[in-house]
Parts: sequence; structure tokens; C-alpha cells
Amino acid sequence: MNKLNTQKFMNLFNNMLTDRNGSNTQMKTLEAPIAPIKGDDVDIVTAQKSVQLSQRLDQRNILFLKKVEAAKLKILSGEYGLCEDCGSGISQKRLLARPTAGLCIGCQEDKEKEQFGSMNHRRDLNAIEEGERSLDDHIDKTTKFSSMNSIGFESVVDL
Repeated sequence: MNKLNTQKFMNLFNNMLTDRNGSNTQMKTLEAPIAPIKGDDVDIVTAQKSVQLSQRLDQRNILFLKKVEAAKLKILSGEYGLCEDCGSGISQKRLLARPTAGLCIGCQEDKEKEQFGSMNHRRDLNAIEEGERSLDDHIDKTTKFSSMNSIGFESVVDL
């Protein structure tokens, strides 16, 4: 990667850090102190879910900022744009789409196949063990439905 491109990515990372840190501190100052939640059960659960979501988003933001810092260190050490697994160059298109990428597209695909390839071996969908019925056994293939009303849900809400 040439010097001009590395400088562009360094500027991009600096802007990301400034934007994320600035908006994060701005949001924290706007938040009111956590007070006891009043209301019925639905209000309490909704408020708790909102707090949990906010915490998860904060954790994701922190993780992203760590990746940006790591990418900046790679630029300074001259390792930015090189795949961590195979050592080949990461394409410019990939870096523009995902500036914090540490793997080339081939190694990333291999990693994802390794992680998610086991989805095809889910016991509940594919394997039939002794005494278990397959998913197809639960579906009556002769029944044809012409509308939602013909399905016959048991519900308190009429369709």
C-alpha cells in the first residue's frame, strides 16, 4: 500500500475516533441519572430492555473503537493492508468497505465456512436419531391452504 493510501486510511480512522468518541460523550451527558422505574410491568420491562440495548450498543462501540486503534497501529508499523493469516495484500475495495478488516476475502470466507459450516449438521433439522421424527414427518404434505382463514389458528384474535 502506498504512502498516500495509508495517510487516507489514517485520516479516516482519526475521523472515526473523533466522531464515535464525540457522539458517545455527548450522549452520556444528555442521559438523565438512572431513577427507579415507575409504571406497570410492561413499562418496567420496556425500560429494562432499553437499558440493555443501550449497554450492548456501548459495548459494540467500544469493540469498534478498539479495532480502529489496532488498525492505526498497523498503519504505523507498516502491517496495514496485509492479511493476518496468509500475509497477502488485502484488496483496496475490501479495505474501503471494511477499513478494520484484518483478513483477505479468501481467508475471511474460509473462517466463516469453518464457523458457520456446522449449521448444516444441526441435529434438529437433518439428523434422525432413534425415536426421533424428522421435520417432514410433522408436515402433512397433502393439505393445501388457500388463505390464512383456512389454516385454522387457535387464537383470541380473529383474522
